[in-house]
Amino acid sequence: MWSGQQTLTSIDQGLRKVRQQVSELDTQVQITSRKLVHLRQEEADGYRQLAEIRLDQLVSGEVITGLDAADRRVQSLLAEREQALQALQSRIEVSQQAEDDLDVEREAMHQQVDQAAERLDSMEAATQQRLQEDPTHKQLLAAAHAADEIAIQAEGKTTQAAADRVEKGGPYEADSLFMYLWKRHYGTSRYSAGPLVRFLDAKVARLCGYHAARPNYAMLLEIPARLSEHAQWVRSDADAAFAALEALEAAAADDDGISVQRAAVEQAEAALRKVDQRIQQEEETFNRLLQDQSRFAAAEDKYFNKAISTLVAEFEREGFSSLRQHAETTITPQDDRIIQRLANIDSEKRQHQDALDHHKQMHERHLGRMQELQGVRRNFKRERFDDMHSQFDNTGLLSVIMKEFLRGVASSDDLWGTILRNQRYRQTRSNPDFGSGGFGRSRKVWRIPSSRRGGTFRGGMGRRGGGFRTRGGF
Repeated sequence: MWSGQQTLTSIDQGLRKVRQQVSELDTQVQITSRKLVHLRQEEADGYRQLAEIRLDQLVSGEVITGLDAADRRVQSLLAEREQALQALQSRIEVSQQAEDDLDVEREAMHQQVDQAAERLDSMEAATQQRLQEDPTHKQLLAAAHAADEIAIQAEGKTTQAAADRVEKGGPYEADSLFMYLWKRHYGTSRYSAGPLVRFLDAKVARLCGYHAARPNYAMLLEIPARLSEHAQWVRSDADAAFAALEALEAAAADDDGISVQRAAVEQAEAALRKVDQRIQQEEETFNRLLQDQSRFAAAEDKYFNKAISTLVAEFEREGFSSLRQHAETTITPQDDRIIQRLANIDSEKRQHQDALDHHKQMHERHLGRMQELQGVRRNFKRERFDDMHSQFDNTGLLSVIMKEFLRGVASSDDLWGTILRNQRYRQTRSNPDFGSGGFGRSRKVWRIPSSRRGGTFRGGMGRRGGGFRTRGGF
């Protein structure tokens, strides 16, 4: 079984592995892209050598002049590119160091939260132990439970009466003659009609047995309303009994300094959340910088594109095709060697381009996996699963799913789902369901801020969704 902090450490280790893979692929992509530029430059040098031995001096001079100008432009662009890349790398290192520093700061802040929460837990447990021996608390707790039980029974009867009204009232309401007279308030002081209508309504009443059925239907409608009124009255009594119990516990908690300690825990947690927000902001900055670096590594930056387009534009000039055709028709060994070298360069360029495309795909895949794992880590922290009360079953499965995620076999949803299914809260010294905490209302007295989500304690006495609750009530 892992603690929440141990599980977070495992996620951090996985994140470092993915970042290392991204860095290694980034280096590999940069090496391959630089090799492509080098091959382009070798190609230009080959054409320059062909031009130097060409008999047509006019064409040769134009080719050499163009290549020299292109080479100078390429060298200038590559120098600018190297400076920009170094500056970007420095910013990445600064961002990485900032994130590492924030992680250290968070660890110290997390320890403060744990220490404050541990102190709060002990204080609540001590107060609860004292109240268990308090006669007044026992009396108020018994009165609150008794009043709650009465209210529950009254509400149950109200619900049953409402159901009976629907079921038993159906035959009455299906009788159109009966409902006609009922809606006209026939047989009551509210009935008003002329002699002829009265005469006809009396015949209808005798026909459908209205006089015998009306009191029963009236009672059927009256009972739920009366029971609802009674239920509200006894619920009010139960609320008052609960309020008295809660007031006693709140006063005891205040006397023992629990409110002050809880405020200290919440203050420490607020500071921890701010650090997490800063970490997320730095992660976003780091990811943007990595995206910029990826464009450099993948030879998709403006400097590289201009360098390649400069060489390509020069190669596409008319003089180059005539140079190569002339060399292929001559029998000089020097021409043959240059032509063979150019052919080899073409083959190497295709191989390196294929390798570059593959490395770019792998780089993007690992970069996406890194961002997914960062999302899992943010969710983990947001849920406070690294809390001192949090723990994880089946650590073997967690290890396996993490390895499968790093290999690309499992998704981040698989990883997060496994984390959720195996997360538990261990039993604390204090009982969040003590006294007023066991009535199903939001807890105002017995709370453990570091083990709650959205203001409500998660896990009761050790597992999510546990904890004593009455059958309805408060």
